[in-house]
Amino acid sequence: MEKINSRWAKLAVIIVGSFLYTFGMNYFLIPYGLYSGGGVGIAQVLTYLLGKIIDFGGKNVYGIVYFLINIPLLVLAWKGIGKGFLIKTLIGSAAISIFASIIPIPETPIVDSVVASVLIAGIITGFGVGLLLVAGGSGGGVDVIGMWAARKFKNASVGKISLYVNVAVYASLLLMFDIEIVIYSLIYMVFFTLMMDRVHYQNITVRLMIFTKQEGIDQKILKQTGRGVTEWTGVGAYTKEETKIMICCINKFETAEFVEIIHSIDPKAFVIADEGVSVMSGNFEKRL
Repeated sequence: MEKINSRWAKLAVIIVGSFLYTFGMNYFLIPYGLYSGGGVGIAQVLTYLLGKIIDFGGKNVYGIVYFLINIPLLVLAWKGIGKGFLIKTLIGSAAISIFASIIPIPETPIVDSVVASVLIAGIITGFGVGLLLVAGGSGGGVDVIGMWAARKFKNASVGKISLYVNVAVYASLLLMFDIEIVIYSLIYMVFFTLMMDRVHYQNITVRLMIFTKQEGIDQKILKQTGRGVTEWTGVGAYTKEETKIMICCINKFETAEFVEIIHSIDPKAFVIADEGVSVMSGNFEKRL
């Protein structure tokens, strides 16, 4: 029952986070003709370009375009990342697409100051995406590409991939719109990123210590995540029984996934997570 409640709680957080993100977009960013970054930014640009040749009748369709973009990415998530991440990404991207389509966009900005509107949009959307990440979910888009690349290529990370995509998005905006739109869109992304980081603590390194008598946890971690594991044999002071002790360093956003992997093999495994540890050398990869 506890496990089911946990899953429902994560689902609720993902949906709430998706709602907050699209609410901030539709009410405070889009009325000023500004653009987000990442996958949603790509969807906005494509919607604008498609609007030149297709009459959408004034309807808001960037949510639909965003979901269509995510279809091949969901296939990538299934093949390269795993079922759990796929399900959470599917829920997150579907929720964002639905909310983006049903939450009305005001015909005129509801806040007179563009700077104030950008600030409010950044806070609300950043908080929403932060909730998504805290729940171990994803809104799709660049996150999927980044997660996949981080596991396939040594020097890749979600942050780097996101940077490359955002550069491409805002470079395209420079070609299509006045520089004022690009500047305010960039200011929005600064507020958005600061708020998201505040909620998610994405740069915190976590040290996991795993105590188990079951075989196979180390190999499953290596195979599914690409993270290194060091292990040795310990002896319980009370029982005098041998137990396997494993240690690995990860980013905080990976914690939920690792605990799920561990407990899929040994539900009784004892796991200690220490946050904020420093990795001074070696091959530890920050994946955000």
